[in-house]
Amino acid sequence: MRKKVKLQKINAITVFRAGHQALTEIDGLRSMAVRGMFINYLIFFAASLALNGLIYFHLIRPFINWLFGGEDGFWASVGTIILWSIQLTVAAVIAMISSRFSVELLILWHQNLVQRIIKHFREIEEPIFSFKACLDEIKHILKEALKACLFPVLLIFVGLIPVIGLPIVFLLESHLMGRQGVMVYFESISNPEEAAELQKKWRWMPIRIGWLPAILAFIPFIGWFFLPLSLTYEVIGFAFLVEKSRNS
Repeated sequence: MRKKVKLQKINAITVFRAGHQALTEIDGLRSMAVRGMFINYLIFFAASLALNGLIYFHLIRPFINWLFGGEDGFWASVGTIILWSIQLTVAAVIAMISSRFSVELLILWHQNLVQRIIKHFREIEEPIFSFKACLDEIKHILKEALKACLFPVLLIFVGLIPVIGLPIVFLLESHLMGRQGVMVYFESISNPEEAAELQKKWRWMPIRIGWLPAILAFIPFIGWFFLPLSLTYEVIGFAFLVEKSRNS
């Protein structure tokens, strides 16, 4: 019989602690995670730098200079303030886009991490390798990676709403980043009925565990540096907590 899974008092902090515990206790998991995070960082920073530079130099700055003027003066100063306010929101959204894009491209790697965690607690059937299935999975990953980049673009316009724009963006980012951590586990479960049941039961879980990576997305440079690391810890920590609860 399938054991009931209960998660109580789970949040971003407990997930991160569980991720550290999993890396310490499970043999071979740390080396797997380090290799994946290295690739994640390469994709993340390459995408972030390219998108920030493209949007700033070819879209935002020319538009603000045209609207407020590029010379010295009061309106130019106002334009500079607005420019960096917009750029901060854009950079935060781009950080989320880049992180989600890099994580989506590494979905197979994260699934291997989750399966390694599951094997630590219980026996599971080894998936039979199929070239056709692997090719279909790669096509699915590329499709999901592109989709992951489209929706956050809308958040740029949401962030321009006075007063409530940034809080709404923060909540949506928390949901999207937290969702990435839980979906890898759901996709690694062999029983689709159980996955659907847990996904419905934990529909608010992404926000509960995604607020910390969302905060990092709004902190330039330092926050962006730790963002891919935090998402990997989420994937590992969430799977570890669920499996530990399942076997308690």
